[in-house]
Amino acid sequence: MNHRHSHQAGWGLLIILWVLVIAGCAQPVETFGTTSVDSSQDQMAIAGNYRAEAMVLKEKAAAVAESAVRYERLFGPQSDWVSGAQQLSQYYAVAAQDLERRAEAYAGSARTRRQQRR
Repeated sequence: MNHRHSHQAGWGLLIILWVLVIAGCAQPVETFGTTSVDSSQDQMAIAGNYRAEAMVLKEKAAAVAESAVRYERLFGPQSDWVSGAQQLSQYYAVAAQDLERRAEAYAGSARTRRQQRR
């Protein structure tokens, strides 16, 4: 019976952790008109915004990866905590790469427009 309660407490703690992680990810979003590359928009500002968002996600990925290491020490390498944290860290890293690609696309567009104006 005691093992059953500790198992339930572990799941409860895991759920609380994920709720906190999700709540920490929720931020007010400043939007740009990013559906098309339009000359009326400041392409470099959009690129800068994407780069800043990518940096935030990289920092989150690193923090969650550190958590995975701590969870491995606490719960063992096969723990759901470890695999969940590793997957979340990987998700943040991939999302950061996507934002960096978008930033480069906008910066490239801005450079092309500047060269065309010369």
